[in-house]
Amino acid sequence: MVDVPAPEPAAGEVLVCVRAVAICASDIEIYENGCASGGIYPPEPMSQGHEFSGEIVALGECADAPAVGTRVAVEPSWHCGRCNMCREGLCNLCRNIVFPSYPPRDGAMAEYIACPDYSVAALPDNVSDIEGALTEPLGVGVHAVRLAQLSGNEKVAVLGAGMVGISTMLAAQVQGVDAFYVAEPIPERREFARQMGARVVGESHQDLIDAGIEPRVVFECSGDNAAFAQSLALVRPNGHVIVVGIPEPPEICFDCGRARRNQISITFSRRSLNTLETAVELVASGQVGLGAIPVRTFSLDEAPEAFALAAQGPGPELRLIVIP
Repeated sequence: MVDVPAPEPAAGEVLVCVRAVAICASDIEIYENGCASGGIYPPEPMSQGHEFSGEIVALGECADAPAVGTRVAVEPSWHCGRCNMCREGLCNLCRNIVFPSYPPRDGAMAEYIACPDYSVAALPDNVSDIEGALTEPLGVGVHAVRLAQLSGNEKVAVLGAGMVGISTMLAAQVQGVDAFYVAEPIPERREFARQMGARVVGESHQDLIDAGIEPRVVFECSGDNAAFAQSLALVRPNGHVIVVGIPEPPEICFDCGRARRNQISITFSRRSLNTLETAVELVASGQVGLGAIPVRTFSLDEAPEAFALAAQGPGPELRLIVIP
């Protein structure tokens, strides 16, 4: 814990007083390994946290944002708006992306953080600070579901019932899908998936195969290196695998013959794309109940305890939340 000056919002930025910030698996990667995915090392000690909500306390010059005092959720993928990917509408693939908690940009595990004005969305009174922080992983699920182009009346499987897996399942439910099948090794998470509407829940993909399930779409949300091959074994011929989790380690070996013979489509989902306002509206309207997500809260002084606990591996809570 260190004392530093509060950041000053630059032109086009807002200063956010952080009210809740969740610990994501990518935060733990830097915490444990000292580097982010891709072997990117921070040049100096840095703070983590990119799933957060807060209150606007100052506006930079020419900032086009809600008024001071407004509670907001924040999209942490900050694009340049100028590169060819941004011009094509693929801001999540921006070539100059800035991501708080990814080196060298400090994250939100602090009292204040400056954010681009376009990255915030006002939170209605019926959406809590914690729910506001969780709209970020919900947005990841919304983006993955959009890529899947679900029809509603079809079977969908989710491998991994962590925060991203449950978010993906909830986002698919909004699209009218009710035949959900979930594989998750942690008993408490399996039970939560069942409570949230999963039709069949097993410890592994093999349980779903043994049950005779051939989903058209499989969302791989666990980040387990072996789960990608399991997705290919589970999905039906002419099916679609959406890789949402971040495989660790990133190198994956799988049976190309099976994928080719069964004409399986494989899509890698990158964070989220224009999902923040949608995610907030889904929660505010009651279509997605983030208030039911099992979490555990810590004060900012207890953040080291929270990181140490998260580093032990997935537990019954889907997110550990720090309240600065």
